[in-house]
Amino acid sequence: MSELSLDEFLESWKEIEIKESMRGFYTHLVAYIIVNALLAFINLWTSPGLIWFYWPLAGWGVGLAFHYAFSRQHHVAEEVEKKIAQIEYYARSKKRRQG
Repeated sequence: MSELSLDEFLESWKEIEIKESMRGFYTHLVAYIIVNALLAFINLWTSPGLIWFYWPLAGWGVGLAFHYAFSRQHHVAEEVEKKIAQIEYYARSKKRRQG
């Protein structure tokens, strides 16, 4: 088995972070759909004259929209690049202090 180059490692890291981020968003989306469908059912079953389920639907929807925005490929890749820069800065600082 051949060794990975640093560039191959970093690219794979980015890809994994992007996949995990999207998986987290889809999990959040499924929970949003299930819970809000249940809330709508409860609302319409118990008090059809007073509709309130749209409030948690809208509020949680805002949070879901932000989750989507921050799960997008370009945003996640930017965040990984920032982490790489921080790690490189730390490693260089540590090397300077030791040397």
